Amino acid sequence: MKKHRVWAEIDLDALATNVRTLRQHAGPGVNVLAVVKADGYGHGAAPCARVAIEAGASMVGVGDSTEALELREAGILAPILVLGAVIEEEIGWVVSYDITPTIHSAGMVPRIAEEARRQGKRQKVHLKIDTGMGRLGASAVRALEIAQRIVSDPNLELEGLSTHFSSSYGTDPHSIEATREQVARFDAVAAQLAAAGIRPELMHLANSGGAIGLSRIPGNMIRPGIALYGIDPGLFRIHDVAVKPVLSLRSQVAFLKGVRAGTTIGYGRTHLTRKKTHIATLPVGYNDGYPYMLSNRGCVLIRGEIAPVVGTVTMDYLTVDVGNIPGVQVGDEVVLLGRQGAHEIKVMHLAELIGTIPLEITCGLGKRVRRVYVSENRQHSKWHRFREAAAEATVTGRPE
Repeated sequence: MKKHRVWAEIDLDALATNVRTLRQHAGPGVNVLAVVKADGYGHGAAPCARVAIEAGASMVGVGDSTEALELREAGILAPILVLGAVIEEEIGWVVSYDITPTIHSAGMVPRIAEEARRQGKRQKVHLKIDTGMGRLGASAVRALEIAQRIVSDPNLELEGLSTHFSSSYGTDPHSIEATREQVARFDAVAAQLAAAGIRPELMHLANSGGAIGLSRIPGNMIRPGIALYGIDPGLFRIHDVAVKPVLSLRSQVAFLKGVRAGTTIGYGRTHLTRKKTHIATLPVGYNDGYPYMLSNRGCVLIRGEIAPVVGTVTMDYLTVDVGNIPGVQVGDEVVLLGRQGAHEIKVMHLAELIGTIPLEITCGLGKRVRRVYVSENRQHSKWHRFREAAAEATVTGRPE
């Protein structure tokens, strides 16, 4: 495999395995909507969407209309649900491309209905209820009114009813109770709609935390995001659900030099060598998504050994101390996220070091980071069908 300046390896086999694991955990009769918003959380939306569908997901979810249109242009024909708000100017494209919008307010109903009428279509929509997130979604007291407006319009079909959990990853009693209260509020709305003869085909509440943390899956569809990509905040292990990391971030040693004790390293002279050592310069920086806050705190793997980040992480480079690793050479592969030898650097570890969440790191991988898709199973995708969609990406077999 060609080595690039900095690249992210995306293990499509691990992604497919995670989809099957989540389907099995959810049980029979529960569908999987694979969330691929934010360019698949930095993994690449089109390739991940295609593999997730082939592995058994029935729908894919995106954050906005633009992401949905990009998937359609990439040849993704599966049902696509826009989880967030739909911009009015894009309603025409959404209807034309058979993309399913989520309705959050009564005002959007006539706008979508009119466009569906204009195009001679019956447009599927989902209605989202705010049960405690306090962000998007109709209030519970207006849910029946909005649902009735939808089902009374011949150009609209209420396919789904949803909500979003605020605290499903928490294991403390307060978080668990908050999630249970949201389920109860949703169930009350669903019962109110059912009493009025409105029974949407799809009922979905559970994100990754809800799908794994709750003893009973509410509704009949789950919406995994973080679990899909094998990022475990600790909750999944507690419930004995094993997901595989999908992404690893790699670079190479671009420059190597010996330095004396007392040498300062980097902007601001924030690191002072205590002994004679070797410093390796890596062509990856915060413009590539390696956080500045990992200056003098992070570490990488070279030749299977741990090398600490020394000095400040800059826009294009970072420096590591390799004095305790024999034989390091220019061109050696470096792992910033992932496994090498007996060691593994997990995205959760880096996130905890700097007080953020793991998705901020994967979503922040810059455009200079080449995505390299690896798989043993060529059936996972008709590679030529999404090469153009995954611009600048490389599709290959696994490295030997």
